[in-house]
Amino acid sequence: MIQNTPDTSPPRLIALDWGTSSQRAWLLGDGGRILDVRRPDFGLLGTTGDDPESRTRAYEAAFDEACGDWIAAAPDLPAIACGMVGSAQGWREAGYLTTPTDLTIGAGDLTTVPHPRGVLHLVPGLRVASAADGSVPGDVMRGEETQIIGALGMLSATDGPLTIVLPGTHSKWARVEDHKIVAFATAMSGELYGLVMQHGILGRTATTGVRDDAAFGRGLETGTSVPSRGLPAELFGARALVLDGLLDPASLPDYVSGVIIADEVRHLLPLHAAAGHRILLCGNADLCRRYAAGLHVHGVAADIVAEEAAAQGLWRVAIDAGLLDPEPSTNPEKETL
Repeated sequence: MIQNTPDTSPPRLIALDWGTSSQRAWLLGDGGRILDVRRPDFGLLGTTGDDPESRTRAYEAAFDEACGDWIAAAPDLPAIACGMVGSAQGWREAGYLTTPTDLTIGAGDLTTVPHPRGVLHLVPGLRVASAADGSVPGDVMRGEETQIIGALGMLSATDGPLTIVLPGTHSKWARVEDHKIVAFATAMSGELYGLVMQHGILGRTATTGVRDDAAFGRGLETGTSVPSRGLPAELFGARALVLDGLLDPASLPDYVSGVIIADEVRHLLPLHAAAGHRILLCGNADLCRRYAAGLHVHGVAADIVAEEAAAQGLWRVAIDAGLLDPEPSTNPEKETL
């Protein structure tokens, strides 16, 4: 059985944020306290089979590898997961809630997935419906809704609307009002950066990257310049700067990162963060630092919350859905902004 030391609580929940390219698994104790964390290197892309049966077997094996010993030590622990594991290409499709939507997810909203060791509960994603005539596309998210729930629980009391930015492969800009997600938008900035640097001419122009904050700042300024030449032109400009000896090839990745983030911020900031909105960045620390710099160019300050917000969000969903009783005694040490 799992052994508990005096400064830990008994394990109460297995929680997973299972995305396209990675997975994070947490063993949570009273109040959502993190007792153990694992980051296996297998996401949806590494577990998708050619047919439903092989895909199911792949997911079962990946889940067992990440959490099997936790379940063996405490077989009655409930387990819950968010992210692309609930997509059409995932273990089981979990559906979507349509915005505007309250951030309380009940038992009827979860999708159950039986497996040899028990049951995994999947959190639904969120969607913005497209216009009926197709003139305005909608949007979807999976996993970020749970990060938002966790981030809100880590905030001190706040009045008025809040804009939460979640940087990543597919960055999200979500507007929250009265504990409801009323709208959100996705930018493929992280994926675009990966494609450009791995499969395009800029990847051949660059050498092994080194962190260069000055080059990133130059990229931000270029991507924010008025008038703008547009993202495709500014990206190719990075190659010209290297050929002219004005940008070190090793600094090109940070320069390109700045150009892409600046373009995202300049377009989505005015649409999703009206004057006076509090802005919160939630996710990887380095990405949040980069986005904070991009916002600063526009005179906007942002608070930052750790990416472990997903663990707190899964804890909150598990309580709201009745998988757990409210914490009996111990409260987690929360980050208060």
